[in-house]
Amino acid sequence: MPGPVKVEFDPARHVPGMVVEYAASGPAGPKGPTPFEGSRFRVPPGTTSERDEHAVAELWLVRSGTGTVVSADTRTDIGPGDALYYPPWVPHQVTATGEEPLEVFSLWWTPQPQ
Repeated sequence: MPGPVKVEFDPARHVPGMVVEYAASGPAGPKGPTPFEGSRFRVPPGTTSERDEHAVAELWLVRSGTGTVVSADTRTDIGPGDALYYPPWVPHQVTATGEEPLEVFSLWWTPQPQ
């Protein structure tokens, strides 16, 4: 049985509303295959990310900071320790509402047919 695959992150890139570091893993990752892809991102205080919508399922794990997520017709306040799941094609956008950046780990994968 193989051991764990350490997920490393590529250098940070600026995208509208946030700074993103993409994981160097995934189904064809250079560090070995994983059943998911991932990133960690920071949203500066008072900043809103672009609206996101995609064919993959996604899980956010909030590391630090506070924010408000708008997803479909729902507003949700988030903070450290929160986890949010987005099914495929559910639009979502986040605003950092605190005095420090909102930091989130994101994992996404293609759902398997049931």
